[in-house]
Amino acid sequence: MIDIYIDNLLGFFTKGGFVLYIVFAIALFLWALLIERYMYISIEYKKFKKALFEDLKNNQFEKKFKEEIKRYLIEDSNMKLKRGLSFIKTLIIVCPLVGLLGTVTGMIEVFDVMAINGTSNVKSMANGVSMATIPTMAGMVVALSGILFEKKLELSIKHHTDKLYLEISKVL
Repeated sequence: MIDIYIDNLLGFFTKGGFVLYIVFAIALFLWALLIERYMYISIEYKKFKKALFEDLKNNQFEKKFKEEIKRYLIEDSNMKLKRGLSFIKTLIIVCPLVGLLGTVTGMIEVFDVMAINGTSNVKSMANGVSMATIPTMAGMVVALSGILFEKKLELSIKHHTDKLYLEISKVL
């Protein structure tokens, strides 16, 4: 059963050409970064926050510096949460463009075949055009799925930043 899926997947990559492998590599990297960010928020950020509040409870700050300390802690936390987010956004933007590169290179091959064989073989041209559009479709699918999870990640970061601001305001 798995052999059938692997054969279908390999057939899909063969139809899409070499650019589809690049889109696949970008997709793997994008998803690894997204998963890392989600894991950071759910595991490491909680440890960071716990250590931060223990540190705040143990220290006494002068009243005139409390607002600056609060702003610094919020900004430091926000930077830790947003680490790598701009690169994730860049990968999301690049993915459809790489797919479009596959379409352009595929269309060039189709026109080369047309120049050699003429336009009498319509079926061959249709196969070439179909092959040329697969990388764009794959790039767009990866980008759309990445946008959904990246926006969810941004909302989560904003929520955690706002929540931290309120919690620090209670302590300081």
